[in-house]
Amino acid sequence: MRRVALLAVLGALLLAAPARGETTITMSGSVVTGALVADLAYFYRHDVPDPPQFALTGGVSTTGIADAQRGISDAGLVARDLGPGDPPGLVSTRIARSGLCLVTNRANPVPGITRAQIQDIVAGRVTNWSQIPGSKRTDAIVPVGLGPTTGSGQVFQSVFVDDATPSVYRPVTLPSDTALRDYIAQTPAAFGYADIALTGLLHVLAYNGVACTRGTIASGAYPGARPLGVVTRGRPRGALARFLRWTRTSRTARRVIAKRYVPR
Repeated sequence: MRRVALLAVLGALLLAAPARGETTITMSGSVVTGALVADLAYFYRHDVPDPPQFALTGGVSTTGIADAQRGISDAGLVARDLGPGDPPGLVSTRIARSGLCLVTNRANPVPGITRAQIQDIVAGRVTNWSQIPGSKRTDAIVPVGLGPTTGSGQVFQSVFVDDATPSVYRPVTLPSDTALRDYIAQTPAAFGYADIALTGLLHVLAYNGVACTRGTIASGAYPGARPLGVVTRGRPRGALARFLRWTRTSRTARRVIAKRYVPR
């Protein structure tokens, strides 16, 4: 999987070469979690004495998990919980709660979608927007998503799709959450999902009558909530542990998180 460098991180955090002996925390994985960590790292470096440098590389949750397990990165950036298929010995530390919203192009502002309608789309019983109440389109639905091993892909499948639903779903598969957002924003007939912080260019559908908002995520009313955090081999140690402790205890960190997400 090609990785996407987080240019904002490089610009804001690596303006100067690290001094000799200066600690650098390396992380890789989900671009959604990486963007949040980049913001937190910026404020952390202005909030504590002798802060470490941060080197962040984008990708997907699976990338971060593999890099952490192999020792390539100090921590993997993830947008889902660890599961039984992940390598043993990894420890997950949550930073924030996010939500996976169901979305369409802004040219197709469908008010909402039900669980039954999602099963019909996945099973191939509904293939045209004319079959979805509230849509004025009459062309074929263009399903869009990420791979099944990504955080977003796993959340969509586990939360919104019944195990018994036969799948003929063949979505256009994109390499990252940001690429997914951009594709839906440019494709009028698209249907897919996006992290709540990436929905600004999209139309967000209510699911079973419940809106995807920070409030409904915090209350538990919206079922598509998911954790954003890091995974490490064993418990976090040293500079990384101190940074993660700051994300839990600092008022500054809570304000940064609350701008887009729900603090832990």
